[in-house]
Amino acid sequence: MKSPPSRAHGVSGASRLVFILGNPLEHTLSPWMHNAAFRALRMPWVYAPLEVTADQLKNAVEILRSINVEGANVTVPYKEKVVPCLDQVEREARWLGSVNTLYRRGGKLIGVSTDGEGFLRSLGPWRKKLTGSQGLLIGAGGAAKAVAEALARSGVQALFVANRSPGRAQILLRRLLKRHPRLKGGALSLLEGERFLNRCDWLVQSTSLGLKAGDPSPLSLQGAQPGTLAVDLVYHRLTAFRKQAQRLHLPNLGGEGMLLHQGALSFEYWTGRRAPLGILRQALAQALASNDRSAGIPDKS
Repeated sequence: MKSPPSRAHGVSGASRLVFILGNPLEHTLSPWMHNAAFRALRMPWVYAPLEVTADQLKNAVEILRSINVEGANVTVPYKEKVVPCLDQVEREARWLGSVNTLYRRGGKLIGVSTDGEGFLRSLGPWRKKLTGSQGLLIGAGGAAKAVAEALARSGVQALFVANRSPGRAQILLRRLLKRHPRLKGGALSLLEGERFLNRCDWLVQSTSLGLKAGDPSPLSLQGAQPGTLAVDLVYHRLTAFRKQAQRLHLPNLGGEGMLLHQGALSFEYWTGRRAPLGILRQALAQALASNDRSAGIPDKS
């Protein structure tokens, strides 16, 4: 287990600590955001990375029960693995089978997922247009589950899932339709997804394609109708998916808004205070600019 930063990062002088659990963590941008917020609000809190191996996870969770620790974010590969270590998991996170935020209440360590609501908030004015719409979710992994549930409860009429392995798309869709029986949808291969684009109001790209430079788009957007919103959850570079959208003059968004808003919600769970969204947004922009200069590749938290 790598120890959290010490005196040089201000941990020794902090009255409250928050961590991020994951592996690897060298490129995480969350400390930039949260420490900027703590400084702006003059809170003697510090947010620090706690990189652990799988066999250290249980011990790391016990550290979170220390008297001056208020909680943590959880990122890959522990969003699902940490669940059995917790005292309680909130309803949506139980359905997802994963958490990205841990907080303490009444002596209990509780898990929640802020990813879905963070995604919806990142859409801005587009969120109001979801009601009665239909679209395509590309991917069927952990991020896709959170986004699919958020879209379903936002009032979309139909949600189709396209994945390299259609079987995984079918599993996700079956679970989703069981929870939202009025929702229409279907599981598609990526090729079938391309043929479906002309019926979509929105597209969400949730696969890992785009995390690495040179990654291709999971599918061609050539068949998309004008005005179709294209969202890619990758936030640290302009992906091939978004480049296509821009060439076709489609409105498009990256994943930085989701990172921002899920982080703001986590902040509020830990502190009980409204997150200073402007400060978080500015810190994230600075972190992304610094990341561009160093050509590093961050993880998703």
